[in-house]
Amino acid sequence: MRYRGGRILATWLAAMLVQGAAVAAVQAASRDARPVHWTRHGGDHDGDRGALQRVLVRIVHGVPAPMPRPGNWALALAGLIGAGAIARRRVSFMRHRTPVVFPPSPWIADAAQLGDARHADDAPSIGDGPQPPPADVVRLHPARGRATRAAGGRAHLTYCLAAGLLLSPAVRAEGQDPAKLTPFVEETLTTDGNVFRISKDIDPATVIGSSSRADTYHTTAFGLNAEMPLSLQRFVANLTFNSTRYQRFAALDSDGHDLRGSWLWQGGTDLHGELGYADTVSLAPFAQLLSPTLDRLGVRQEFVNGTWMVTPYWRLRAAGDRLEQRNSAPATLFNDVTIDGVEAALSRVSKAGNSIGFSTRLERGKFPNPESFTTPLSTMLIDNAYRQYAAGLTLDWTVTGISHLVARADQVSRRYDQLPQRNFTGQTGRIELTWTPTGKMTLIAIAQRDISPYEYTRSSLVLLKGFGLRAGWHVTPKIDLSADLEAVTRSYVADPAQALGLTGQRDDRVRSMGALFSYHPIPRIGVQASLLHETRSSNVAFGDYAANVVWLNARFAF
Repeated sequence: MRYRGGRILATWLAAMLVQGAAVAAVQAASRDARPVHWTRHGGDHDGDRGALQRVLVRIVHGVPAPMPRPGNWALALAGLIGAGAIARRRVSFMRHRTPVVFPPSPWIADAAQLGDARHADDAPSIGDGPQPPPADVVRLHPARGRATRAAGGRAHLTYCLAAGLLLSPAVRAEGQDPAKLTPFVEETLTTDGNVFRISKDIDPATVIGSSSRADTYHTTAFGLNAEMPLSLQRFVANLTFNSTRYQRFAALDSDGHDLRGSWLWQGGTDLHGELGYADTVSLAPFAQLLSPTLDRLGVRQEFVNGTWMVTPYWRLRAAGDRLEQRNSAPATLFNDVTIDGVEAALSRVSKAGNSIGFSTRLERGKFPNPESFTTPLSTMLIDNAYRQYAAGLTLDWTVTGISHLVARADQVSRRYDQLPQRNFTGQTGRIELTWTPTGKMTLIAIAQRDISPYEYTRSSLVLLKGFGLRAGWHVTPKIDLSADLEAVTRSYVADPAQALGLTGQRDDRVRSMGALFSYHPIPRIGVQASLLHETRSSNVAFGDYAANVVWLNARFAF
């Protein structure tokens, strides 16, 4: 039931080649002494042109056609919408049928599922304890029915957005750029030295049925970037579908997508904002699980914001957002969450564009599935629902001509519906200084004590403390280099197990170094290469790991 990225990509490219040949034939015929008579006379000045050619010219030049017919790029977009429809229907159907690893302990798994079939005979015996189901066994989860229906609703919204981009006339004001549709394909080859982020103190053969922690996999992606100006408004969309295939750990093969769309709205010169939607499906990371459990993670985000220059020196901003996270593995369903947030800010703006202001945010997190804990006395179901309030000061200041400072300081209070000993009250802040000594070099320094904005493990509040350095060098118009260094301590300060006295507080120290090389021989072709070294030490058993990741990416935009 999985869609194959290669097959869809090949079909899509073939359709574009056929359509391109057809357009070329029409253009050649139009230059011939005997024109092709598929002209539709409508009494206008375009009556001597072919109907399809007339519509294409009007779309390109931003004039609405009386009866629009899809042109070359429109058909390409329609093909992507069709592929997306098939993909989304199959993904939503498979979300509650995903094969999941059920290890009898956090770090034991069946080699026939996680390892290559060649290593299955060498897998250690798990003993008389509970055994994971065979790889070809699919378990249904009754709670996924509502998720499937919700996925259908999200699909309708995505189709409406894409259809609007396809059918809406590209009306533009004088001097405004016409609509842009940019299909693209890309291939990424990745070598990961520790796919499951296994501790150095664990023999991988007892965990994944393989003597090696490493694997190489490739990801094929295709999609479309769209931008459509409409008077003062602008609509943008990014639709990406991907397919990942592993050489050794075939159970990790997966298909995903990243669909995003925004309406950048504007009302006059003093009022503007954004209305947006995003939907992603990917394999959940293994670093936070301390287990090789396979879990398809779906995240949907909806947001709206607006900024109003009340006076030339006072700016008012308001925003609202919703995040929904859904997991497929039964062992991680307690991390399903819906988070609703609203915020407001008032800033004083100088003539130079510098600003200082006050901001506040209210957030509510709801977890549909309680988390289960076994205490010495009984088994308890904990609801991780919470309310969070934050208020503080913001600063956006150009210090000199080559340095810019962005800072924020907040007082945060989080209150849980259950186990009030988990409540958190404290100060958070973030400082980001950008230094641009030349037009080609940029250095960014970041210091933070902040609540992690997004976590796969939602039931715990993760407090980040650390710093980061990022450097960029625009070597030539075609070559860019960048590097980053980060050192962060992650403290799980509101874990329910800690509140129940079952465990102590988990603290992880993560260190990472990375480098990225980008080369664009022509604007439509890009090649990137990246190196990453990451280590983690932890005060929980088997929480440490080291990983080296190398990937090479090639992208072609039509």
